Amino acid sequence: MHFGFMKDISVKNSNLVVGLDAGTTKVCVIVAEAGPAGKTDERNPCSGLKIIGVGRALSRGIKKGVITNIENTADSIREAVRAAETAAGVDIKAVYTGITGAHIGCFSSRGVIAVKEKEIGQKEVDSVIDAASAVALPFDREMLHVIPTGYTVNGQNGITDPRGMGGVRLETDVRIITGAATSIQNLIKSCQKAGLEVVDVILQPYASAGAVLTDDEKELGVAIIDIGGGTADLMLFHEGHICHAAVLPIGGNNFTNDVAVGLRVPAQEAEILKIKYGCSMLSMARDDEEIEVGHAGGKIIRKIPKSHLVEILQPRAEELFGLLKKEIMGNDFHKHMNSGVVLTGGAVLMKGMDVMAENMLELPVRIGAFGGAEGPADIINNPVYSAGVGLALYGAEKESADQRDTGGNMFTRVKGWVGGMLKIRS
Repeated sequence: MHFGFMKDISVKNSNLVVGLDAGTTKVCVIVAEAGPAGKTDERNPCSGLKIIGVGRALSRGIKKGVITNIENTADSIREAVRAAETAAGVDIKAVYTGITGAHIGCFSSRGVIAVKEKEIGQKEVDSVIDAASAVALPFDREMLHVIPTGYTVNGQNGITDPRGMGGVRLETDVRIITGAATSIQNLIKSCQKAGLEVVDVILQPYASAGAVLTDDEKELGVAIIDIGGGTADLMLFHEGHICHAAVLPIGGNNFTNDVAVGLRVPAQEAEILKIKYGCSMLSMARDDEEIEVGHAGGKIIRKIPKSHLVEILQPRAEELFGLLKKEIMGNDFHKHMNSGVVLTGGAVLMKGMDVMAENMLELPVRIGAFGGAEGPADIINNPVYSAGVGLALYGAEKESADQRDTGGNMFTRVKGWVGGMLKIRS
């Protein structure tokens, strides 16, 4: 039930934004208020963002980032939205939502145009990006992002912003991120069934990166690894731009399933044991430490050495970081990761994950937190909410940029999914 004093969050409300993180284990809704100038401190990516409400619900109908049941997913989204509306005192109608899954792809493209005007302006920049994105895609793929990685004017490369420069030839290199059309459309339909308008769909690790990485890290070279319930999302940055992205179908649920099978307990109890006692490195478990394990119904309790639990979890962690290392080592990307690796997502809270990652990836590792944002103490700097906060931050910055570009009438540039493909540019 909504009351008359509630604010209406729609595409016409520029200072309030909503990020919807629909994951494999949870659906999280972040309601945030953006400052008038957007991000103000490059050392704190979320500076100027105030979190005023959070809603969570168990995720039903999503497996490894892919929607398997639209009705169940819509119900989970609706439940999380209601909780966020109650917490924030708002009526939510529009969201920025994230997508992930093994169907995500990433490749490079190049565009070239002749400059007819004496000076390069926004029109020419848009045109050269259009030229770079004019690539043939399979019928079952959709573009999510077309991200410029640099411009060349009259043969001079390394230009980050060509506007205002003179020249007759403008070129750009872009990274194009695509997803399966059915996965994207099913996400949109689930939101619509929950009564929501989707303003934009954003690749989830791209959103997380916006929340937890600094501009200096992106410039020097950094890898962000967002480990959720169903997937591990990897994105590499160098010289301020994306150079690689991948999604692996392994996440926290795999650890839980291993515990359920190994200790012969229900999945719900396995999840509790993982969260309460879980550790990814046997060297961190004391030999004399014991834990209580219950059977179905909780009637029978038995004690086992904690090392038995860790012996189940460690091989899965080794497998995960081994696959991630293979992705980072590909094309010698690791040589450019001068700022190391940033871990985020709920699964990284398990004890020893950062140490395991550092040992296996042979790079400095830190746990990523969204510095600079204001909000509830249990939300701020919690890796569980990095994606949701990143989606809200993305929305705040996009709407601020749209407002500047249109002289205050940002709504003319908001692109919807009705009747065709959405191409998000950053």
